[in-house]
Amino acid sequence: MTILSKALIDEFLENNEKYSCLRFFRQSPHGYLILLYLHYFQSKNEELTLVTLYDLIPSKISSNLTILNTIKQASESDFIEKVILETDKRSNSLRFKEVYFKEIDEWLNSIPKSE
Repeated sequence: MTILSKALIDEFLENNEKYSCLRFFRQSPHGYLILLYLHYFQSKNEELTLVTLYDLIPSKISSNLTILNTIKQASESDFIEKVILETDKRSNSLRFKEVYFKEIDEWLNSIPKSE
């Protein structure tokens, strides 16, 4: 086992225990992508709709129904909120609740950056 692989194993186990939101989304590849897209769009202060997520996550990784169910579970678990768009009242923007945005931000900032 290389040093990097051991570091990644340790990071996964330690941070899944430390961060409940991270643990929820890292249960599956599509959940992990949803987590990263949510953080990315929220960091850039851009709207992320369910339709956009459907377009961003390849169908080989997850079906639209599975993505929808994960978003429903995340909302029911209080990790995310749906904000009605001003430009289109029929659409919602998906965002982390502030406490979980900060949690994911803290986790991302703890990961050593490669140069």
